Amino acid sequence: MLVGIDIGGTKTHVLIEDAGRVVLDRSVPTSGWQRGGLLDDTENVVRLVDLFREVAGATDAPLLIGAHGLDSEWQRLEFEARLAENHRGAIRAVNDVELLGPAAGFDEAIAVVVGTGSKVVAHAGDGELISAGGHGFLLSDPGSAAALARDAVCAVLGALDEGREADLLGRELMKHFGVEDEIALSYAFTATPRLTTWGSLAPLVFACADAGSELAASVVDKAAKELASDVGLVCGRGALGSDVVCAGGVVTNQPRLYQALLRHIEDLDLGLTVHLLSVAPVAGAIELARKLPIQTLFNDSRRNA
Repeated sequence: MLVGIDIGGTKTHVLIEDAGRVVLDRSVPTSGWQRGGLLDDTENVVRLVDLFREVAGATDAPLLIGAHGLDSEWQRLEFEARLAENHRGAIRAVNDVELLGPAAGFDEAIAVVVGTGSKVVAHAGDGELISAGGHGFLLSDPGSAAALARDAVCAVLGALDEGREADLLGRELMKHFGVEDEIALSYAFTATPRLTTWGSLAPLVFACADAGSELAASVVDKAAKELASDVGLVCGRGALGSDVVCAGGVVTNQPRLYQALLRHIEDLDLGLTVHLLSVAPVAGAIELARKLPIQTLFNDSRRNA
């Protein structure tokens, strides 16, 4: 039996396989069990394990978790230590972006996730994790839903500074917030700097781009160019693999962004092949779980103490 979990900013996907047969395939809102950040509440791991505890033998099975928010080694080790108090089987935790390559069938690949957040991740020859971006929607995360909204409002304000009339993007944003001008838009937008509030505006940005807004189209293209630049950064730092695997709700569901990303990665001239992930990223957790030992020394020592 193998347990794989993909913890995203919005959704948590649990998949359990036994002898190649799926015995549990469950998706729940991450907010349903996670309080604050992943490590903010010590009971988060208890509620997480409760999502699959009813499956006989699951708490003794190898467990691989890819989690949004595991961005450093100390976070990963702390999370694993907490898990070990609630799970008897072998345990490994990684950043959720690390699931994409294995899910696509690649041992080595550059992973690009663009959804609730965005990040580019790869491994160096010594196994070190290399990443670019993913610093949160207020500062980074190009192409993510919330960052697209942020950049769209910035673009509308930039057009105002240049003395241009508001185009469709500006008009639709002002209509959404019920305001009459760009200055009022800036106040209304920044009054609620929440991931979900801003992220809900992303479809509006794409709709305006598809309807002919040059400003909205430029926002999407700029985001794709930034993502491609992050791919170039990890390659420059020794990333292994010539395949780029893309996943996440925005890049998967918005062809305009994906096609722009393809163009800008091709412009890097690094001989990379880009793929759009066609299976759920949690499949990568199952693939990585296959490589875990039946039992970890950490858990052996815990039980024998």
